[in-house]
Amino acid sequence: MANTFLTRISKLEQYNSINKTVLWEDGIESRWTNVYGQLQLNDNAIFIAANKLLIGTVTQINPRQSILCSNIQEVFCSNDQFLQLHEIYPEQISRVKANFQPFIHPQQIDISKLISDANAKRFVSYYILANTEKYEELKPILKPNDRIVLINSNDTFDNIQLQSTTGLIPFQNVSISVQGLSLQEVLELNQAVKRKSKRSNNVTRVQEVIKTTSENGVYKFKTFFSYYDFLYNKLVYKNSPTISNSKIKLNTNETVFKVSMSGKDINEEAFNYLIENNLVIVHRDTPAKGTSYQTQGDTFANQMKIGDYFYLCRGNSNLEVIGRITSNIEECEFGDLGDDGWLQRSYEIVAEAEKEGSYQDEKKWWTPNDNSTCIVIPKNEIANANKKIFIPFFQTEFEYEKINPENITEIISNTNMASTLNQILFGPPGTGKTYNTINKAIGIANPSFDLSQSRSEIKKEFDRLMKEEQIVFTTFHQSMNYEDFIEGIKPIEPEKEGDPISYQIEYGIFRNLCIEASFAIAQLRENKTTEEVLDFSILYDTFAESVEEKLLKGEQVELDTKTGGTVLVDSISQKGNFVIKHHDGTRTYTVSKARLTKLQSAIKNLDDVSNINDQFREVIGGSNSSAYWSVLNAIRKEKRTQSTNKETRTYTFSDKKEVVSSLTKSDYVNKNGKPFVLIIDEINRGNVSQIFGELITLIEDDKRLGKDEALEVTLPYSKEKFGVPPNLFIIGTMNTADRSVEALDTALRRRFSFEEMPPNPN
Repeated sequence: MANTFLTRISKLEQYNSINKTVLWEDGIESRWTNVYGQLQLNDNAIFIAANKLLIGTVTQINPRQSILCSNIQEVFCSNDQFLQLHEIYPEQISRVKANFQPFIHPQQIDISKLISDANAKRFVSYYILANTEKYEELKPILKPNDRIVLINSNDTFDNIQLQSTTGLIPFQNVSISVQGLSLQEVLELNQAVKRKSKRSNNVTRVQEVIKTTSENGVYKFKTFFSYYDFLYNKLVYKNSPTISNSKIKLNTNETVFKVSMSGKDINEEAFNYLIENNLVIVHRDTPAKGTSYQTQGDTFANQMKIGDYFYLCRGNSNLEVIGRITSNIEECEFGDLGDDGWLQRSYEIVAEAEKEGSYQDEKKWWTPNDNSTCIVIPKNEIANANKKIFIPFFQTEFEYEKINPENITEIISNTNMASTLNQILFGPPGTGKTYNTINKAIGIANPSFDLSQSRSEIKKEFDRLMKEEQIVFTTFHQSMNYEDFIEGIKPIEPEKEGDPISYQIEYGIFRNLCIEASFAIAQLRENKTTEEVLDFSILYDTFAESVEEKLLKGEQVELDTKTGGTVLVDSISQKGNFVIKHHDGTRTYTVSKARLTKLQSAIKNLDDVSNINDQFREVIGGSNSSAYWSVLNAIRKEKRTQSTNKETRTYTFSDKKEVVSSLTKSDYVNKNGKPFVLIIDEINRGNVSQIFGELITLIEDDKRLGKDEALEVTLPYSKEKFGVPPNLFIIGTMNTADRSVEALDTALRRRFSFEEMPPNPN
């Protein structure tokens, strides 16, 4: 039995109209647990756009990342029309309302019938009829599956029924909330309930139904929403005022915010539109609170993220909903608010306010009676917020999960705050800046370590992490340069006296650490690529060593070519590359390990290579294809003798570099590799512009690999692509008494958070 996955699609670039595919990317963990995890290959998928449906089948699932849907059919149908298709059973998906958050339909759907009905415009209608006589009168014009609600002889509502070719039949598994109530009782219940917006106010509609059914005996709803809101609304027609509190479990990366859309800034028309379309807005220029360095506009735009929660209030006149953020920021779509600087995010409703009236308790930045717009509720205040706001107004409470030592490194490395990724401790001499970097670095690299232990135990743990190169310590000085920090050309000592000095590109402190951090992410890949690259790296090194031994003994090493001939191995270079030449030639060709690794991954069977030049150059560019074929073929023929036990395998830096070069941008998305920390002592004593170079931009949180705005640059010496992984943290120290502090680069300043370390008189 096939599931049917439904969601609204707002970014149509996800739809490839040529290949007829939709690549649905979503990294929200809770959705993979509660929604996407139920999907299997060949399940149905329905993407609801503004004026059409994209309907296809699930053909690929990349867990925690994306879903590929193929064989997409375009069906022109608006949101309102979609909810008038009987085959979609709209009464069972009412919770999606206008936003269609991702979910699995509770019922099996006949997709062929759905498409047929949509194309033929076979839409159902929704009626309230005053009596059976009126039904008999209208029967000739009613369509199959029209929804009919009759008012019986007791002047109360019967349950809903469906029109069929033989008359009215029960609507299986569907019950209206007003069953057994009279129109007058329905009116009184709606008058007693606070509504979020005037446009959703049922009072006027109920009065219209009373008037129309009294005069004409029939009321026809104009939209599915008005029909559902009138007949099914559980908030209005709930049987008992007592509702048990629901608990929301939070992981340590999730944050709860207060958001206020005050009537002073947002008029009723705009507010009603935003509420009905599940949108929350904040002006980008909303200032900071108190002495905070971060503006509230920046909090909404950059600190708030998909999956975070918030409660919405209208100043302190009403509390509205608890929502969960489902989108990144974009310009507000209502009227000209976007042009005026208002930013919006969409959300899904978690709970609606059950209590009317304003908040009258203690005033804090995050309470409705404070003049704040977008404020974080601190983790240590959640219990207080539950008591004062969430339980009394929403009958809901939040609870943070207890930290599990097994996944705590993932928790730390997944933190999106720039203040965690890049931070500088500053203050006068002797205030403990360097001393405190040790605690901070351990807290990031091994959060389960108890920092309340003695200083000797803390230092012992720090030394261990330094030895394992999870923490690297360096000090900036006036002679430090880009070549030391990123990469540069360095001289290589001759192997024996009289040999010429050679030069090679060497990685600096920071780039070496980036390789280590990226390798930790590579080990999380859910495919075999990492192990395959490592296996080939060992095969390559083993083969190169055996060839070098033969050459040192004066033996000639021949390798087969694709055309049936042979070439000679002239030498193995200091970099470990093969130098190849033809029997009758003096020209040599270099075969590098990095390029050969790419060929190994791209070409599974060398016998399938028909055009060696075109097929090899497509993978590695304009290198000598015959030489590469010969070396790869020889390596694949070698019998591997050493153990491949993953538990005991040790990886050389060369192995790690090869694996990292095989990573793609998507491999970094939502990956929480083991955290690495670079401590830069006296960061302001070096020429930071010269030392950091292009790194100044790359270290930003949203420019890190795997992020939406990720950037890579081509390095000047190696000509290789380089980006900064998301699991590398930088802690600097800065002496404010040093005159060179005045020259600290402004571009660097704004990419770090600063923590003052003032003198402690005690």
